[in-house]
Amino acid sequence: MSLNKEYQIMDSYYEMIVVLEIRLYPEEKPYHLFHLNRQLFEMKDAMKLKLLAVFLCFSIFQSESPAAPPVKLIFDTDMGNDIDDALALAVIHALQSRGECELLAVTSSKDNPWSIMYCDVVNSFYGRPGIPLGTVSKGVTNLEGSYTRKVVETSEKGQPVFARRFQNAEQIPDAVSVLRSTLAAQPDHSVVLVVVGFSTNIARLLQSPGDQISPLTGLELVSRKVKLLSQMIGRFDRDKPADFHEYNVKLDVPAAKTVYKLWPAEIPIVVSGWEVGRAIQNRASSIQNDYDYVKYHPVKMGYEYWHEMPYDRPTYDLTSVLYAIRPGRGYFGLSKPGQFKINKLGKLEHTVKPDGNQQYLTLTPDQIIRVQEVLENLSSQPPAK
Repeated sequence: MSLNKEYQIMDSYYEMIVVLEIRLYPEEKPYHLFHLNRQLFEMKDAMKLKLLAVFLCFSIFQSESPAAPPVKLIFDTDMGNDIDDALALAVIHALQSRGECELLAVTSSKDNPWSIMYCDVVNSFYGRPGIPLGTVSKGVTNLEGSYTRKVVETSEKGQPVFARRFQNAEQIPDAVSVLRSTLAAQPDHSVVLVVVGFSTNIARLLQSPGDQISPLTGLELVSRKVKLLSQMIGRFDRDKPADFHEYNVKLDVPAAKTVYKLWPAEIPIVVSGWEVGRAIQNRASSIQNDYDYVKYHPVKMGYEYWHEMPYDRPTYDLTSVLYAIRPGRGYFGLSKPGQFKINKLGKLEHTVKPDGNQQYLTLTPDQIIRVQEVLENLSSQPPAK
């Protein structure tokens, strides 16, 4: 075989490697690997060709390794109090379209009908109107907010722009019953619970008795069915002012206290504090440029209604979602293990304990850049065909 022919073959192998890399790491542009492969090819050295072939075999081996099963996920949100909840729900749908998670249910801890109706619109927009929904009663916030109703009621020529399953929130069941029925139907130790608003629904779940859904109490259901609580709550950076009281704790301190008092000790908790989402901004440029594949997009419209454009917004809730579904990808660091509790001031604090299994997320400057790109790509991903 001539050397030129050998290089033609290796060039084809090189192109295959690039395709494999993109399939393996679809949320990132593998420029570093691309240039490494190109340099190996251009050196035109027999040893380098052999190394390239080995790299090809390694890439094929990776691509053929069995994919992890989708993460079974429940999303509990206070949709409408901030726009990051909407972006977080969009990220979940993007990851479900990639086969990485299965959204089992969405429950709202905001006591306003448009909160859960907006969730219905978003689920329907992404082609999943059948996902169970649950809403809180007698919750701690009932203000409408600036975007949920406007998006749900958007019309063109007298017709609703967005499809939805329910015509009004009165048709949607109570959040605790949805949480109980969803957990009862799942295999043991299989569900990740993502909580990005108040702890209201989870506290009530833990305190719920056995019923016609399941003879197990809520605490027993959580102990048997849940494998991780990923929650956006609290603040843990050294620069935290003494008078700072994080919103998700402050608005329902009794519920947060109940959750951290009753939570089963064997089930890990990973918290994304205020400082994590604050460091990673969802940029206005993404909203303005990445969502124009449709005329009406419920997440983009919600963002535009939330505040006057252009503005960047912290990715608070998105970080808890990303960790819940991709915990091993190096997007975040973790604190030392320990235990959370609500202190006498009604604030969430973390005490280091070597045998603990409760941690909070940390960030490096490099991780901030990486996670920002990943989250913007995922939240703007079009619905699956």
